[in-house]
Amino acid sequence: MPADPASSPVIQAMATALGRPLASGQPTPLRLSALPAVILLGGLLVTAVAGEQMRSLNRARHLQLRQSLVSNVAEAITAKLRIDQAVLSSVVGLFRASESVSREEFAEFYRIVASENPTLDEITGVGFSRMLTPSELPAFERRVRAEGLANFRVTPPGPRPRYTAIEFLEPNSWRNRRAFGFDMYSEPVRREAMQRAATNNEPALSGPVTLLQETRQDPQPGVLLYLPIYRNNTPIQTGDERWSQLLGWAYSPIRTRDLIQAALRPITNPELPGSRIVVLDASAGQAPTRLFDSAAGNPSPTEAAIPTGPNTIVREITWGGRRWRIVLELAAHLGHASGLDPSVWLTLTSGVALSSVLSLLARQFVDNLQAARRALAESEKAAEERALSSTVFEASSLAILVTNPEGYILTANNAFTQLTGYRVNEIVGQRSNLLKSGRHELGFYKSMWDTLESRGFWEGDLWNRVRSGEIRRHHLAISSVRDAQLRTRFYVGMLQDITDRHAAEEAIRYQALHDTLTGLANRSLLMEQLEREVALGQRQSSPLALLYIDLDGFKPVNDQLGHAAGDALLLQVAERLRSCTRQSDMVCRQGGDEFVILIPQAGPPQELDALARKLQ
Repeated sequence: MPADPASSPVIQAMATALGRPLASGQPTPLRLSALPAVILLGGLLVTAVAGEQMRSLNRARHLQLRQSLVSNVAEAITAKLRIDQAVLSSVVGLFRASESVSREEFAEFYRIVASENPTLDEITGVGFSRMLTPSELPAFERRVRAEGLANFRVTPPGPRPRYTAIEFLEPNSWRNRRAFGFDMYSEPVRREAMQRAATNNEPALSGPVTLLQETRQDPQPGVLLYLPIYRNNTPIQTGDERWSQLLGWAYSPIRTRDLIQAALRPITNPELPGSRIVVLDASAGQAPTRLFDSAAGNPSPTEAAIPTGPNTIVREITWGGRRWRIVLELAAHLGHASGLDPSVWLTLTSGVALSSVLSLLARQFVDNLQAARRALAESEKAAEERALSSTVFEASSLAILVTNPEGYILTANNAFTQLTGYRVNEIVGQRSNLLKSGRHELGFYKSMWDTLESRGFWEGDLWNRVRSGEIRRHHLAISSVRDAQLRTRFYVGMLQDITDRHAAEEAIRYQALHDTLTGLANRSLLMEQLEREVALGQRQSSPLALLYIDLDGFKPVNDQLGHAAGDALLLQVAERLRSCTRQSDMVCRQGGDEFVILIPQAGPPQELDALARKLQ
């Protein structure tokens, strides 16, 4: 027998909403006069809710965009400063490796470093400033003049208890030649950074200055980055001992606009163009000084005010003892922080218009007395939708699992059986944790269910154990199905096997962080581990050591015996280095015939010396 149309849940729900429930088999006249008003009010309510949701989404997207962009900018500037510091560290290594460094050796060193680091073209210079006593000054000036700088002298002139002089500075450009002989220690801002570097034996960034390299054409603020260089083979423990053994400073003059523009250039975020970026030196004890402003070619205190307001976000970074403040203002075309962009107004306008039209249509519907036929049509349509939903459920390529609010399985589709090996009749009535792999802690599942209960949705990757006992990586999305009172009726989970993709991603990560020939850590992994070990060492006051290893005579092996022999030699060296170090140590191949060993919780210098001799 055909089903009674009045028994349809759709018809019953509509009748109840209009104030007159239908009894099965009893035709009841529907009072539909209120339907147009209900539709109009409901449409306006839905429009208001949709507009507010869209505004909230726009506001969240705007905030996320601001945070993403300012993070990109902060990370790019930090990475650029890290490169500059690494170059100065190599200068320190040059002086530690030699009794004395000549002008020709320094120039050749810079040429080699610059050829391996194209980003050095964006650095104003790399140099060395020597510490001098008044008694050493005349002989020093005569020596430098004898090296070919006939007009060399330490400036500014005048008696002082301590002198410094820029002795080397590469590249040998016309801008850098202006700085030879300058006593940076005589200038307060530079002196403060030099004192900080020498006393603490760590990188120090100066406050804003006008570099000697600047001219009237295209001037811009500058800063200087210093690293102290001490005499070799001398015990240094205290600040006084560091000053007594101080040879000078490796330093780099930095034009801040050039530095920040070079740092921003690799950022591929399409939302960055058009946004305004202001970088200030906001170190304690002084008023913020503008270092960079993307809206002005040459920042000065008289230019446009620093942006404020809801469309801006501020992030601070600390480097070399200085605090830089990054202020980012999104471009106007990216919307407003309030979320009220044209799309919201369009939604509200369209919603009001649509609600009015639907209300008029409902009035016509009441007038033509076709309520019963349309109710039947809606019932048939609902039946078709249920049939379609059932077909989609079974034919879906995603594994689908439906549970009640207590987590007991109600049904699953064929894809679930194919994915896990469990037949539907085996799992109905069981708990949904039958796939639990044991690889996740209880806190993982608690966080998942807390998120699901509060937000109604959870999505992520996890390990599951299928019927065969194999543990597979699955991507799981769970949604809660709620009734009109917002009570959870069902949970619907959709699973997809991503084991192979996960393995491929892990393999790619391994290749990105290891040397392809030897399997040792590469430079990127070394830098990550070094940062972690430095932070850990500072917290625990434990020593840290780095051994730099270079193979003598490696080039003739490649030239005379071929690269295959060279590769075999490198593999043997890598294996021997592994065998000579602890499991906690990291052996890294820097490239070519250069290796580095990172030794956390290093022993006394005697043990390190013994290890170095053993590696020889």
